[in-house]
Amino acid sequence: MNETEPLISSLNGIVGQTRAVNVLRTALDAYFNDRYKTGVELAFPHSLMCGPGGTGKTLLAETVSRESCSNCHTELAQNIANPGQMQGLLMMLEAGDIVFIDEIHELTPTVQVCLYRALEEGKVFLAGNRKAVNLPPFCLIGATTDEYSLTNSMRQRFKILIRLTHYTEEEMSTLIRQRAKRLGWAIDGNSVGELAKRSRGVPRLAIRLLDAARRQASSESSDVIEAEHVRRMLEIEGVDALGFDLTEQRYLHLLRQYQGQAVRLNLLSTHMGLPRQTIEMLEKDFIRLGLVDKTEKGRVLTSQGIAHLRATAT
Repeated sequence: MNETEPLISSLNGIVGQTRAVNVLRTALDAYFNDRYKTGVELAFPHSLMCGPGGTGKTLLAETVSRESCSNCHTELAQNIANPGQMQGLLMMLEAGDIVFIDEIHELTPTVQVCLYRALEEGKVFLAGNRKAVNLPPFCLIGATTDEYSLTNSMRQRFKILIRLTHYTEEEMSTLIRQRAKRLGWAIDGNSVGELAKRSRGVPRLAIRLLDAARRQASSESSDVIEAEHVRRMLEIEGVDALGFDLTEQRYLHLLRQYQGQAVRLNLLSTHMGLPRQTIEMLEKDFIRLGLVDKTEKGRVLTSQGIAHLRATAT
């Protein structure tokens, strides 16, 4: 059995995100047509991919790279601490290359200035702007969960804006079946449905749950992922009906203890022993799904949140 991470070679293999896929497919068609007509080396247009974590920004960037036959240089924004590091990254590019920067909003304003000047002028400026080095045509693809943390000047340099959304349950089911098939894993329909319901519209979570279900089946010497394997996996890992793990459930139970009173972020952080930023990240799905309200005074568990906890306890 091939356990290698499966590659998607074209946009035709992408599940969901129909609008984003159509925009990128049109841009690719135009890119190849322009290359054919001009006969010169061109780069794919600079693109910004925005959306919640785990909804396919990196996958789309990698697929564009494969479809355009371009080398892709991937970097995490937090690893580019100063303009010199950005300049070094840009100066190693060849014509037509793609540089993919994940969480691009984490770049400091100074580094963003260096980057958008390179996009605008096709050069990097060294030695206090006394020396300019020409760059080959290249494409920048940025991925972000918070596009408005980018400076306006940086955001305006992107020619294509892709907005990704959470998946429907039907799309999640298709994605789970597709991934299991590519990996050569057999899975029954009930298992697919149970995993899709708990994935909250996030492919990254669906993949993690599918991998865990497959391990459970394998531990029981089964070649097919069945509903019982999924049930036992969820019980062992402490995952509830909406796919929340034990830490996330603890957040909900903590709010419930305050019986409708708003709880401030600092208090939640102290009780849970987690940084404020971590609390803000994990509560996004609670707010999106209507389980928690975020007010000026703090966080409050909604009637839906209370109903979810009651259903989970039974």
